[in-house]
Amino acid sequence: MLSRNAQGLYWMGRYLERARHGCRLLSEQIAALEDQPVEQIDSNWRRLYQALDRAPVAGSLTPNPDDDDFMLADAYTLSDDLTFEPNNPDSIRNCVARARENARQVRNIVPDSMWSCLNLAFLELRDTSIETIWNDRPDMFYAQTENTVRAFTGIAESAMYRDEAWQFLRLGRFIERAQLLAVLLDAQIGLYPTDDHHHESDWRSLLYICEAEFAYRRLYSLQHQPRRIVDFLVVDARLGHSIRHALAELIEALDFVSGGRPLEVAAGRRAGRLASGIDHDWPERDSDDDAATRAALQGIRRSCRGLHDDVAGTYFEYEIEDTP
Repeated sequence: MLSRNAQGLYWMGRYLERARHGCRLLSEQIAALEDQPVEQIDSNWRRLYQALDRAPVAGSLTPNPDDDDFMLADAYTLSDDLTFEPNNPDSIRNCVARARENARQVRNIVPDSMWSCLNLAFLELRDTSIETIWNDRPDMFYAQTENTVRAFTGIAESAMYRDEAWQFLRLGRFIERAQLLAVLLDAQIGLYPTDDHHHESDWRSLLYICEAEFAYRRLYSLQHQPRRIVDFLVVDARLGHSIRHALAELIEALDFVSGGRPLEVAAGRRAGRLASGIDHDWPERDSDDDAATRAALQGIRRSCRGLHDDVAGTYFEYEIEDTP
């Protein structure tokens, strides 16, 4: 397929996964405003901004524990920055807009139902502002926006032919997911060390963001053990929002687009090493040493960035041999 089409589908997958992740982070944070102490709310904002690799609009988070109105106004400003801010390239609205623009450019290879779903989502967000949603259950806005992204993914699952177009859409989605999860877990451990006394809600909220709370309770118990949760979200390939599952999905996509020869391309080799590292090296680390765990997560993040560069260099930005 044409490289520009492959690139458009790849970035469509990345932008929509980024928007979905932002919706879950903000939905959890807005819900926490109702019943959590100010210190926890502040820590969760820090986790959220670190997970999105962004500095707050004012340059720092400055909580005022004695003024609930101040905290609410602060939440209003921060939510606006992450949802609607035009100058934030990773705001939810900008991510949906960029995904929609990529879809517009590849309309010849995506079903009309996919385009309609994404176009409607964009039009609704275009005419929405923080003032519109704030006084009427903002958490519901984030849930509905996430459901729109889910609907798009479901339509793609049912309507797209499983050719290169489908695989590049998957490839973008799961590279983005693996990187976002690595950054989120790193931020979580940095703010809530696994050997410190912690509020159970701090780790339960992490499971909620990763859509893993129900699966965790089924496999383990109602007791939220931080180190077990970290391992669960990294290595369990049966969990849809684990790093290892994301790697398995993107390796499968790479296998297809490389013609069944993934080891002949740099991206395939890097993805294989990364998956093997999680399977074999991750269990060998000292799980009691948060610094070692964070270093491993930061290594996963760097590998995901390298994986993106490999994919772009092989399929989108390669040199044409007969170019003068």
